[in-house]
Amino acid sequence: MSSEKAASVPALTVSGLREAFPGWSIWRSSAGRLWATRNGRLTNEDYNRGLCQTIDGDDVGQLAEELRRQAALAGALPNSEAQCPAAWDTSH
Repeated sequence: MSSEKAASVPALTVSGLREAFPGWSIWRSSAGRLWATRNGRLTNEDYNRGLCQTIDGDDVGQLAEELRRQAALAGALPNSEAQCPAAWDTSH
């Protein structure tokens, strides 16, 4: 499924998010927080464009919003000024 198509799919459940965003592994932590990690590795250029390897959300809606934002960034021109909001993501 393309990023554009995935961004328009309503995904109100964890299984719906998994279906809409197959490039991500999505799970709920033991604390109840939702997480998503890309199935592939990002390059330094990807990080400079604001893409994140792992994102999280308090609930399905918040994670869906962040997944859609990541899909939009992935389709944007290289080297946008966006930054990954995950301060703990030090893999780059």
